[in-house]
Amino acid sequence: MTTSLHSPADDLPDPPSQAEGSVLFARLLKHARLRQLQLLVALQQSGSVVQAAALLHMSQSAATQSLAEMERILGINLFDRHARGLRPTLAGHTLIDTARGILAALEESAESLAAIRRGAQAALRIGTTPAASLSVLSPLLAQLYERHAQLHIDVHEDTSARLLPQLFKGSVDAVFCRKPALLPASFVFKALLEDKPVVIASEEHPLAGRPDLGLAAFKDSRWVFPTAQLAVRDIFEREVLAILPDALRVPISTVSLAVFSSFLRKPDAVALMPQSVLPGMPLGSTLCQLSVRLDSPLAPLGVVFHKEQAPALLGQMLRLWRR
Repeated sequence: MTTSLHSPADDLPDPPSQAEGSVLFARLLKHARLRQLQLLVALQQSGSVVQAAALLHMSQSAATQSLAEMERILGINLFDRHARGLRPTLAGHTLIDTARGILAALEESAESLAAIRRGAQAALRIGTTPAASLSVLSPLLAQLYERHAQLHIDVHEDTSARLLPQLFKGSVDAVFCRKPALLPASFVFKALLEDKPVVIASEEHPLAGRPDLGLAAFKDSRWVFPTAQLAVRDIFEREVLAILPDALRVPISTVSLAVFSSFLRKPDAVALMPQSVLPGMPLGSTLCQLSVRLDSPLAPLGVVFHKEQAPALLGQMLRLWRR
């Protein structure tokens, strides 16, 4: 049975409902401290005031008092107390998720500031998908650093579904990805590279080296299934499954090129992949591209950025690509 040491909701009067969010925000700005945000994250991770306090080099009494103050500020329990420690409430989870984002952003800013103190002349925060990283961003950065050695660039690799929201709220300066279906009016996509789907397999695959293969030839092959976050997933479902509705599949779905490469070493395994990721695959040593015609195109790779607030350094990068 869970119990609470106190009822923080009784400590402060309820604000008017229409202004409650604004009132709580004002309280956080006035009273909350970064150390308290660290404590909330540590408490969630450890489930113990003793362990969280030790992790942050605080006394147990200071940690308990800091948590109680945070709950008093908000007028709500952030953790349930039980015999085995602490467990975040719904309110606790909500604030902890925000705290993680704030602390991560501060850590990234500290890295950029440290680079500037060491002499970096500019800083840029970039998000990129794996395909764009391999075929567009990596060669661009190599050219950029040849001309401007004193730069600090943070690169975060993820799916466009996760990166674009970060761009829209200003957490990154640009996202290298495929052309999005929709963009806010203040953002623009600049296409940099055309792409197409290809089929990859081991050099020991029975169909390796054979010309003009149709998809029906792969009835005995096992497909490494592209995850729903990859652009080729729709093509797999539209073209491959139309011909091979009972296609054999490797029991894994992944975006990891290392995992793809590992499973493709099996003699009967094949995978549908964007041509743009081939620079990251061991083609010519253990893997090869099979001669298969696919009709569906892939959206081009490029970069999304704010029309009016794009950093000058990004413009320099894109001019290098045109050259």
